[in-house]
Amino acid sequence: MLKPLQPVAMRQKGFRAIISTLLLACFAAFAFVRPACAADAPSNTGLSDAQARQLISVLSNDSQRQQFLTTLQNLVKAQQNTKHTSLLTMARDNLTEFGERALQQLHVLHQNIIDFGAIGPWLGAVLHDAALQKTIAHIALRVLIMLAVSFVLLYSVRLVLRPLRRRINRMAKEHNKKVFQNAARKLRKANADAEGLAQHATDEATSAKTTSSHDDAESVQATLEESLRHQGALTQLMLCLRRAPYALAWAGLELLAIVMFPLVTLLMGVLDPAPTPQSDHALWSITWLVGIGLGLWVILLRIFLAPEAPWLRLSILHDRTANFIFRYLRHIGYIIAWGFAALDVIATMSVPSPVLHGLQKLLMLVVHFLLAVMIIRSRGIVRRACQLVGANNRHLQSLMSVIAKGWWIVALFFDGALWLVWAADIAGGYQIILQLFVRTIVALVIVRVVSILIYGGLERFMRALNDWNLNGETLTRIRRYYPAATAIIRIIMAVITILALAIAWGAPVYLLMGQNTLGPRIFQAALTILVALIVGVVAWEVANVTIEHHIRRLDAQEGRDTKIRVARLQTLTPMFRILFLLILAVIIGLTVLSQLGIDTGPLIASASIFGVALGFGSQKLVQDFISGIFLLLENALTVGDAVTLNGTYGVIERLSLRSVHVRANDGSINIFSFSSLSQVTNYNRDFSRAMILATVDIESDTDQVAAILVEIGKEMRHEAPYKDLILADFDLWGVSAIGTSSVSVKGVYPTTNAGRWTVEWEFNRRMKKRFEEHGIQYPREVVDIQGAALERFITNAAPSGETPQPPQH
Repeated sequence: MLKPLQPVAMRQKGFRAIISTLLLACFAAFAFVRPACAADAPSNTGLSDAQARQLISVLSNDSQRQQFLTTLQNLVKAQQNTKHTSLLTMARDNLTEFGERALQQLHVLHQNIIDFGAIGPWLGAVLHDAALQKTIAHIALRVLIMLAVSFVLLYSVRLVLRPLRRRINRMAKEHNKKVFQNAARKLRKANADAEGLAQHATDEATSAKTTSSHDDAESVQATLEESLRHQGALTQLMLCLRRAPYALAWAGLELLAIVMFPLVTLLMGVLDPAPTPQSDHALWSITWLVGIGLGLWVILLRIFLAPEAPWLRLSILHDRTANFIFRYLRHIGYIIAWGFAALDVIATMSVPSPVLHGLQKLLMLVVHFLLAVMIIRSRGIVRRACQLVGANNRHLQSLMSVIAKGWWIVALFFDGALWLVWAADIAGGYQIILQLFVRTIVALVIVRVVSILIYGGLERFMRALNDWNLNGETLTRIRRYYPAATAIIRIIMAVITILALAIAWGAPVYLLMGQNTLGPRIFQAALTILVALIVGVVAWEVANVTIEHHIRRLDAQEGRDTKIRVARLQTLTPMFRILFLLILAVIIGLTVLSQLGIDTGPLIASASIFGVALGFGSQKLVQDFISGIFLLLENALTVGDAVTLNGTYGVIERLSLRSVHVRANDGSINIFSFSSLSQVTNYNRDFSRAMILATVDIESDTDQVAAILVEIGKEMRHEAPYKDLILADFDLWGVSAIGTSSVSVKGVYPTTNAGRWTVEWEFNRRMKKRFEEHGIQYPREVVDIQGAALERFITNAAPSGETPQPPQH
């Protein structure tokens, strides 16, 4: 016999007792089950007697034991909350949950709308039930006979009435032409009268030259224009009404043709040898829906639209618009009439009701889809109509502009919502549609106001920059980010719009935006990444603007030291920018990765290990980089300097992080790594010296040579092309070398860095001419020939036939 259930309090007390027993057992095992050597271990490795008695007292008290359990549970929850969860993992989990919930709702909706599960048993019954087969064949045969005979009679009647239809068509066309000509004549006369009255009023206003007369003339002109507009619309409406007799006569002829359907159905009901209620219902369904209903629908469309005959059209629509509306509405009528007629026919064949309801909903889905296509393709027509209305009434321009842009969205919403409410048989569905529509409008208005405020704030900020006394380059830098800021705002507004519409439509947004879900995590990550990017961009631009402003300020000053500092800053700026950009990229990259849920600790550790390995493998590269930094900090090299590096002379064209590019005199580019520079000769520091060296014959007068050099130096010191290049007078050093056949006199000319070679080359040119004028000879080559070499020289130099004489000693 089963024991009765215990009360809840007793069960909880028993559960607590079990928990207490388990905890005591665990602590007892921890305290007493130890190896034998534990006696020598420190006393603080286990529980003391006081601690054990305190734990026993806590577990024996119900309230204290409950507090102890609550503390343990909170610790477990805290550990779970502090557990690192990747943003991608959270996104996958939340989206999976959201997708499963959406699939469940769609499955329920599918079961409520379309259920074709009963069609299988019905097909089985048709295959095995001879009576049902006979009934279906009986109905199908009579339907086919009725349709064939009705269409034959329909086209026969139309063929008989074709001459009369053509006559009515021709008469309507001629009448329309006459009426249109009379109306056009009256309208032109009214326009001429209006122009005359307007001119008369303007002349009176001009002669009077008063403000009141001018206002009267403007009011008369506006009144005339408004009356002309109304007169034109009224004329078009009267034209349409005068077409009514011909349109109704043409419609009467069409009615004679569609009468064939009920006539054939009546005859078949009388002549049928074996009529059944099912066959009669099928025939009359086709008659009413296809014959009469569809026929009247097409007649009404032709009366008011008449795409092939505008002179029979009882509307003021243009031909293109009328043709568009007629084509789509006729297709919709065909689908509804033939679809429901077919459903009535198969309903008489014992098809299950769920299948019929599903087919009805599919049929109406096709109709609503065709309406959606019509709505989308009619946007241009409605936009032109709204523009026309706005042009005629200035007060409605803004409203017409809003309608032209968003009417089709509202129409598509109602098109899909109405079908969904009808198909799903939602209780109070139409009220829900109205509520959703109102919520959608409110959400869109709120989003629009927010977007206006954000975009307006951005525009005001950009306009306020002109009042901040910023230079042109700073303004250009700030305005360069305007497209990016606009794109970011556009993305933010798109997200806000989607969320607002989702909330307005009652979507389960809480699954994505609740606590510990994907939404807040994405918002926090996006906000942090955006702030990091903004701070990085601001820091980058502030650094660049500060450096360039400092360079411009130094460049505006006078002095050689200032120019050198400017050149040095221009050389170091690219390297500073690269390093600063690298630092910003690393910081922002780590921030982005951490916000995406990627643990950057192992990444930083791996990067450190990789950096150490790269340092060992690329010592040469690091050496080049460090040597280049010190050379640039010491201002040893600058772009544009004339230098000699490792014996190669040229001009520095480019400095990178690890190399210097030198253009030699022959046009070749020479690239030297900084660590390979064993000797650096720079000719562009402070000043230069044009080295003057005069090497003459040993018999020349050195005093005369020195006087010529001093004289040339005095001439060039005061000549226009060279005086700006020369810094001081010519400095004669004196005789610098004496050879076996030559003597050298040397001096220097202090010049600017750019004028060294120009002064030196011109000085040498003048020195040669002066030596020629004073008969100063340049040294000749002297060859000392002795011994065997002398004998060979004499032998080779003697004429043929003569015996060379030995040298006299």
